[in-house]
Amino acid sequence: MQQAQETATLEEIITPIKTLWKFDYEPHIKALRDLYEKAKKEQWNAASDIPWQLETNPADVGVIAGPGGDPLDGCNFMAELSDEQRSELDKRRSAWTLSQMLHGEQGAMLCCGQLVEAVPDMDGKLYASTQVIDEARHVEVFHRYITRLDQVYPLMPSLKQLLNAVLGAEMWQKKCIGMQVIAESLAMGSFKMMKKATNDEVLKQVVELTAQDEARHVSFGLIYMKDELPRMAEDERDEVEDFALAGVSMLASPENQVKNGEFLFTLLAEVGADTDAAAAELQQKYSDPAFVAALPNPFRDYVVPQLERVGLITERTESSYREMGLLN
Repeated sequence: MQQAQETATLEEIITPIKTLWKFDYEPHIKALRDLYEKAKKEQWNAASDIPWQLETNPADVGVIAGPGGDPLDGCNFMAELSDEQRSELDKRRSAWTLSQMLHGEQGAMLCCGQLVEAVPDMDGKLYASTQVIDEARHVEVFHRYITRLDQVYPLMPSLKQLLNAVLGAEMWQKKCIGMQVIAESLAMGSFKMMKKATNDEVLKQVVELTAQDEARHVSFGLIYMKDELPRMAEDERDEVEDFALAGVSMLASPENQVKNGEFLFTLLAEVGADTDAAAAELQQKYSDPAFVAALPNPFRDYVVPQLERVGLITERTESSYREMGLLN
């Protein structure tokens, strides 16, 4: 029985990794070596630097059920819920969202282990090694916090698709763009929004310290890719550009946004809400372009600007980002 349970928690994917030894140990990319020094100084301990002794009141957690904001504000079907139902729903929505972060942090830990092997520069290898321990710490801290609220929920299919694409990419440049620029920018933006949304001091500290790490992780991708991409052959560079677009589309395209929101109706049903009324009201809200545009959007506000900074949104792909509502 124990073996069967352990097997159910494991999933195997085949990843093509080319391991590169580097025998020149002198620093050549000063900005990366400086980032490595900063990473060493900013290490924190998930066990001792979070005020775990404070109790978490689910009513103080705040609604962090989606990085694009809360679409349930002002909905009639929500007004029909009791205070107890609302509190339970908020708790489960928060646990679901943080579960996605938890799984994403494990994906980042695995990816950075790959980057240590695959990047050609010692400066990149040293920095990526610090990110492995960052991500291990994030896995620890989010798992511990989620258990204060509810259970760990499964990885949503679109995020799993993105993480598997990054882990399975044959080019280290794709891994760096997919994880450091797209996934880490999304995480950093989401954590900043969570900090504003919650009144729980434990969660505030968790996301504040994690966002501090994520900012370094994004910087790694920007520093490395702004010099690497211009050196690549045009066809390979186009391949990375297309990979970035596909990665964003997996999570941010309108059709995938609808699929990503399906979990909500499961949670609504679990707390006794009227799911038919919820579906009708939310469909009406989301058909209003002004409502959608007013929602905070970390893809638009954090991910796309970073892709623009490294030159991965060009005439070839600009219209696709615009169709997703991610370019002004």
